[in-house]
Amino acid sequence: MWIGLDPGLRRTGLAESDVQGMMAFPVAALATAELARELARRYGDGSGIRGIALGSPLQRNGAPSQGAEARDLVAKALEALWPSVPVHLVDERLTSKLAAQGAALLGRSKAVKKDKGHLDAAAASLILENYLHQKK
Repeated sequence: MWIGLDPGLRRTGLAESDVQGMMAFPVAALATAELARELARRYGDGSGIRGIALGSPLQRNGAPSQGAEARDLVAKALEALWPSVPVHLVDERLTSKLAAQGAALLGRSKAVKKDKGHLDAAAASLILENYLHQKK
């Protein structure tokens, strides 16, 4: 299984792949301050994880955006938690916007406005899906 993360200073979206690594599914939004502990609780020593697709926020010109601080904090926590699990940085431009548009198309935009965690998990799913398709 692969996992995808959409890092933020307050919340980090979490997604998982299917066993074959073909599809991605939103799982949850976790408090970034508790991320390492929650990932260890969910996935133990990380031995069942083939890799992590970590969203890397970039500006349109390719320069790091202000969200790079959250990405760096999460990357450091992942390295300390599971040093042998590969972490792949994935361009996350527009993933939150696409997740919000998808929610609106499904008539879920009001639910997303009430609980931004749904949006974070959906964005993590898009990040993971993008990575899985790129690595083929």
